[in-house]
Amino acid sequence: MENYIAGIIGVGALIAASLVGFIIYRWRQEARVERIKDWVNTYLRVRYGEVPARLNIICSHDTNWPVIARYDTPVTGIRHSLQFMCPGKESAWVLLSEKDEQDVSQRNAPIAAA
Repeated sequence: MENYIAGIIGVGALIAASLVGFIIYRWRQEARVERIKDWVNTYLRVRYGEVPARLNIICSHDTNWPVIARYDTPVTGIRHSLQFMCPGKESAWVLLSEKDEQDVSQRNAPIAAA
């Protein structure tokens, strides 16, 4: 009977330790996402002098997936997209690509005949 109780206590401690480990892992991932979002905001603020309108930052918890930032450029209002790679430490974060996006309403509009 004593071995049975010791086994239950051991399994309970293992489950509790696993749960605490998972919570710490998720907390660190959420903190990473917030650091990346702050970094992208700072990058755009330095680039344009302000945070652009309609900014949408898509950031996964997976370090292998790129971070996408979409926004309207302050001067022209053209929708713009940046792609960042953010593996590891902040010193390794880098801009991969950037492009202007066509507005969805313009993409579906009929082409006027000349």
